Amino acid sequence: MSAVQRSAAARFGAWLGRYAMLVATAIVLLSPLIWLLVSSLRPAAEIFANSHQFGWRTFVPSAPTLDNYTSLAGTGFYRALANSLFVSVATMMLGLAVNSAAGFAFAVFEFPGRALLLVLVLASAMMPFEAIVIPLYQIVRWFGWVDSYRALILPEVANGLVIFLFRQFFVAVPKEFYEAARVDGASWPLIFVRIALPLSWPVVVTGALMQFMTQWEAFFWPLVAAPSPDHMMVQIAITRNISFEETSWGRLFSSTTIACLIALIPFLAFQRAYLRNVASSGLK
Repeated sequence: MSAVQRSAAARFGAWLGRYAMLVATAIVLLSPLIWLLVSSLRPAAEIFANSHQFGWRTFVPSAPTLDNYTSLAGTGFYRALANSLFVSVATMMLGLAVNSAAGFAFAVFEFPGRALLLVLVLASAMMPFEAIVIPLYQIVRWFGWVDSYRALILPEVANGLVIFLFRQFFVAVPKEFYEAARVDGASWPLIFVRIALPLSWPVVVTGALMQFMTQWEAFFWPLVAAPSPDHMMVQIAITRNISFEETSWGRLFSSTTIACLIALIPFLAFQRAYLRNVASSGLK
C-alpha cells in the first residue's frame, strides 16, 4: 500500500470513528425520549413491566396501542393543546411586529435616554419571572383580563432579548441603505418594512422560535392568570395526569409525547437560521 493510500485510509478511519462516536452519543441522549414514545404506546399494565432490566423489550412494545392517546379526549387535553397553539402563534406574530420595530428604533434613531432604555430592556430579559409575577398579576386584574387570552398573550409580547437581537442586526446594516431610501422619498415605516425587515430574516426566525417556545413551555403564568379549563394551556393539562392518589402514566407519557413533537417541528424546520443567528450574535 502506497503512502497516499495509507493516508487516505487513515483519514477515512478517523472520519468513520468520529461519526460512530457521534451516532453512539446521539443514541444515548435520545434513548429517554425513545422510551417515552414507546411507553406511550403500551397498555398501562406493561409500561414498567421491563423497566428493571435493559434490553430490546425496553424499546419495543409487545402490543402497541393508541388507547393512551384516545383517552386524552376526555381530559380536556386537546382543548389545552389548541389553546397553547393559539396563544403561542399569536404571541409570536405580535412579538415579531413589536420587537422588530423596537430594535429598529434603537439601532437607527437618536433620542434622549436611548442608552438607559436599552439597559432597561436588557435588564427585563435577565430578571426572573417569579420576581414580577405579583405586580404583573395586579396589573392584569386591574385591566380585567384575568382568565382570558389577553392575560396569556399580551404580557409576553415584548421580549428584551429579541429586541436586543434585532437591534444588533440593524446596527450592522450599512446606513447608506437607509440614506438612499430617504433621498428617494421613502418614509421610515416604508424603509423598515421594505428594506430592514426583509434583510433580517435570520433574526425573525430566531425571535419567532424563542417566543413560540417560551409560550409553549409556559406553566407558572398560565396557572396564575388563566386557571379555568377554557383557557388551560398544554403544560398544565399534562400535570393534571399526576395527583397524590394516582398517576395516569399512560396519559402522562402520551400527552408529553404530543407536546414534545409539536415543539420539535418548528425548531427542526428553522434550526439552521436559528443557530446561524445565535452564533453571529455572540450568544452562548
